[in-house]
Amino acid sequence: MLSRVAESVFWLARYMERTNGLLRVLRTNYIASQDEMREYNWKTVLQTYGYLDAAEIEPIQYDSRAVLNYVMLDRDNDASLINNITRARENAKAVQDHITKEMWHALNGYYLLIRKPAFSVPLNMATR
Repeated sequence: MLSRVAESVFWLARYMERTNGLLRVLRTNYIASQDEMREYNWKTVLQTYGYLDAAEIEPIQYDSRAVLNYVMLDRDNDASLINNITRARENAKAVQDHITKEMWHALNGYYLLIRKPAFSVPLNMATR
């Protein structure tokens, strides 16, 4: 296997692992937020999966919708789900001849799904 192909497959797998880890953390925190009787603090998630300073975290740390929008769909956040999937898809596209057709279709379908306008929530809507 060429080193270029091996590197692309490695990064494809790595981005998918990051996505899986991110989704597991979000799921756990979201379930915990539903169990809380008071407002849930997402500060640790924002610090781990974002590049915001304390002043930017402060206004949204208790707003589940804004946090999920930022961590999952914000293209300005390098650690966001959509950026991880985009990078994984780019790597898969580069080695499309070396991966299964099913894998390419699944990843491409996932990418197209999260790019739909229904998934994006404007931040000003999310903070209401």
